[in-house]
Amino acid sequence: MADLEIHDIPQQLKAGIKLVEHGALDKGRGHFEAYLQNHPDSALALSYVGMLRAVKAGMAAEGLDMCREATRLDPGQALCFLNLSRVYLTLGDRYQCVRALHKGLKLRSPYRDYLMGFYGTIGRRRNPPLRFLSRNHPINNLLGKLSWKLGLK
Repeated sequence: MADLEIHDIPQQLKAGIKLVEHGALDKGRGHFEAYLQNHPDSALALSYVGMLRAVKAGMAAEGLDMCREATRLDPGQALCFLNLSRVYLTLGDRYQCVRALHKGLKLRSPYRDYLMGFYGTIGRRRNPPLRFLSRNHPINNLLGKLSWKLGLK
């Protein structure tokens, strides 16, 4: 008996997820919007429509609200947290992006590799130039900005 609970995702949503993960955002959006019209209670479809609206259509506020609603409707679906983190990254809020990813990674999901793959793309903070000083110290801030502009690592 497997200890990983697998949510049965309808075939139309699986096809849309594959399209989005392979970069065909417009085609994937059509799958999710059609599914959402027939099943308005689907948190996963709501999450993907919200993410695609925020990322592709430029309707960030509406997309963020839809993704938040999806995580509220189904807090056990890791893909909803993945989409929420994508919207936060689009808005430039890396802190909330990482928080949403961590919430999704705490869940048992067969889509954990999607979350880990996205986590690897958002980047890491560089070490402070002078490690014996705090990260927020003015000298570290100045040296960090200077090294960034000069392209030093």
